[in-house]
Amino acid sequence: MAPAYKLIYGDYRGVAETSRFLFKYGGIEFEDARVQFEDWPQWKEKTPFGQLPLLEHNGKQINQSIAIARYLANLVKLAGNDDWENLEIDSIVDTVSDIRQKLVPIGREQDQIRRKTLIDTLIKDSFSYHLPRLEAIVEKNNGYLALGRLTWADFYFATISPMFDAITGQDCLANYPKLKAVRDKVNELPAIKKWIETRPASDFDVILTFSSVIREHSFAIQLNTQMAPKYKLTYFDGCGVAETSRFLFNYGGIDFEDVRIKQEDWPQLKPKTPFGMVPLLEHNGKQVGQSIAIARYLAKKLKLAGNDDWEDLEIDAVVNTVQDLYQKLAPLYYEKDESKKKALIETAQKETIPYYLPRFEELVKKNKGYLALGRLTWADFYFATMSPTFDVLTGRDNLAKYANLKGLMEKVNGLPAIKKWIEVRPKTQF
Repeated sequence: MAPAYKLIYGDYRGVAETSRFLFKYGGIEFEDARVQFEDWPQWKEKTPFGQLPLLEHNGKQINQSIAIARYLANLVKLAGNDDWENLEIDSIVDTVSDIRQKLVPIGREQDQIRRKTLIDTLIKDSFSYHLPRLEAIVEKNNGYLALGRLTWADFYFATISPMFDAITGQDCLANYPKLKAVRDKVNELPAIKKWIETRPASDFDVILTFSSVIREHSFAIQLNTQMAPKYKLTYFDGCGVAETSRFLFNYGGIDFEDVRIKQEDWPQLKPKTPFGMVPLLEHNGKQVGQSIAIARYLAKKLKLAGNDDWEDLEIDAVVNTVQDLYQKLAPLYYEKDESKKKALIETAQKETIPYYLPRFEELVKKNKGYLALGRLTWADFYFATMSPTFDVLTGRDNLAKYANLKGLMEKVNGLPAIKKWIEVRPKTQF
């Protein structure tokens, strides 16, 4: 009998290896389908968004590597025991993913002199900043990256960190014995050790075509309450990636302190944050970053998540794909050269937007006016808060030709609590 799960990816480790580790750890049989490079052009158009890995189960097909790994982690009991614990894990995973995405320019650079410069910058800026903080987190968590026990955050780090070494040509964990121990601990688990010994060998074990993560600024509004709110959300004075969480707080009627940072104050605040990034959510003396992880946590509290792990996977796949589109458009904001910016906008308008939006349009049509599960979920909130940024960056109404997506936007923005929030929030470009 064919296995219940089929994982499709290239013939190398890359971002699918976390899921392979989880399948093996849990003793879950799966078909490890590997697409050869020469066959990818024929495969690409058959995928939902031209990406791998894909997970197939019960006639359904889902993409996005982290979303798939999260689903499997729930199956094999390597996730959190409650929503906050899952948020802590997600925050670590997304931070490690941030580091991975910084490898993009190096993987693509053919000029060896420029490549060396990029590697030196990566080691000096990103590795020297992030790795000591991750090392400290492991020390705090009894030898693990979260919750003081083995979680899928450890699996993710163990499968992704070898990319750091492969791209830079160095042992990037040499000065971080606790992080190295995390990787060794995962690799020595009996099922994982056996997999490492028997898995297919490949000359191309590191995927080099990552997406860049460029975070926009978001805004907040200070709420006046007699009692301090249980939640504090800190971000910049703009819309951007924290707006989804603001929508969710307002939709659920959850009181929160909405703190806005002025640009001139950021240099003083940055060293006080876990990874030099915002948004940050504070609750019960704990502080957690990563915008999507925070939104997912809030969505679960508000019943805007899935009813089971597979439904959560469907939502996560949509959210991460919207994020992919955002990351492709974000360079438009930072490009100062007008001729280069014009070329980037033209590419976005002729290639990027026409690739993604028709596919999102079909999803909404298929899901009875929503992006997933045939009902309102936080995927709809994420799209509704991110798509205005796409319009600002490209200088056009990108949803003009997509009636279903425009209807979705109107549906979310027309929710009473959201409509009220839009009316009172500060007016900013992003």
